[in-house]
Amino acid sequence: MIKEKKSYEGHRSRLRERFAKAGFEGLHDYEILELLLAYAIPRKDTKLVAKNLIAKFETIKKVFDTPVEKLKEVDGMGENSALFIKVLRATISEYFKDTAKERKGFKTLGELVNYLRAVIGGDGNEIVHALYLNSKNELLHSENLGEGTVSEAVAFPRKIVEGALRHNATSVILAHNHPGGLPEPSDNDNMLTDNVKKALMTVNISLQEHVIISDDGFYSYKRSGYFEN
Repeated sequence: MIKEKKSYEGHRSRLRERFAKAGFEGLHDYEILELLLAYAIPRKDTKLVAKNLIAKFETIKKVFDTPVEKLKEVDGMGENSALFIKVLRATISEYFKDTAKERKGFKTLGELVNYLRAVIGGDGNEIVHALYLNSKNELLHSENLGEGTVSEAVAFPRKIVEGALRHNATSVILAHNHPGGLPEPSDNDNMLTDNVKKALMTVNISLQEHVIISDDGFYSYKRSGYFEN
């Protein structure tokens, strides 16, 4: 018995061929999502659901940053395909973490910001992130310290000191995100910076930088001259 070929299979094959030849060059955002979703929804046409995602969330970044429950509200998206999107998003974060380790740190502020955007920039909750470095300014380890507003995070200085000692760090870079807000620091952000700096000083470890990430940009305490005061 001859198996009938689905109407979308030829289009999907052409998308794969285009990607194989030139990557995502020349593909629309919905076509990129269409191709990705084909691996999560292999027996259905994914073109319409991809268009629905772009229509609702506007960009691939926003699709990847959207919580699972919100993704499932889009027509054609189920639990499996929504989780697939989040697995890809988490994989991107791991890729940037591994890249930073292989490069043994960050040569520029721009590299650091790109890393932080990938790791915590798209999260809908406020996350505090710490990077531990050695005397050569090489990255030893990085970790999320928890979710919640900075004002609630009284335990962060202790956690950061413990992490720095555990990884034999000589300096620390602190970061957190402002979901849906501006990157300018609040009084609570300044208080956290001061408390972490003082806590690290008690064990002869320096706070090298604190970066705030938001959709509208970033703020560097070091670049602002805060640590010179």
